[in-house]
Amino acid sequence: MTEKVVSVAATASLTDIAEILVDAQIGGVPVVERDGRVVGFVSEIDLMDALLRDDPSHTPAKEVMTTPPIVIDEFAPTDDVMALLRERKIHHLPVVRAGRLVGIITPLDVLRYFVGLVTSDPLDAG
Repeated sequence: MTEKVVSVAATASLTDIAEILVDAQIGGVPVVERDGRVVGFVSEIDLMDALLRDDPSHTPAKEVMTTPPIVIDEFAPTDDVMALLRERKIHHLPVVRAGRLVGIITPLDVLRYFVGLVTSDPLDAG
């Protein structure tokens, strides 16, 4: 899981979100309330679709975000994470604690986890 997550408010403009995605080199952002509760998600595909039909400087995230958000609890097993990513065909899975954003998991995070399992030396585990 990546713990430093870039997120936006529901009022963020599409222009601002596009700049964030480009600057951070990421493919999407969770949309959160002031208390950190995840209320939606804007992916690069959501953004591109909206840019074709809307004025990006005047369209807020709340008008294009996927809602309800697909999230997973921080203590969910890896198998559940992989199943959700595959079944829902998503590439960004916000991780929550009591509904509040604490991280994000991507398929690359899952692969890093498994590579670590395969390449770790059992003698170093202590």
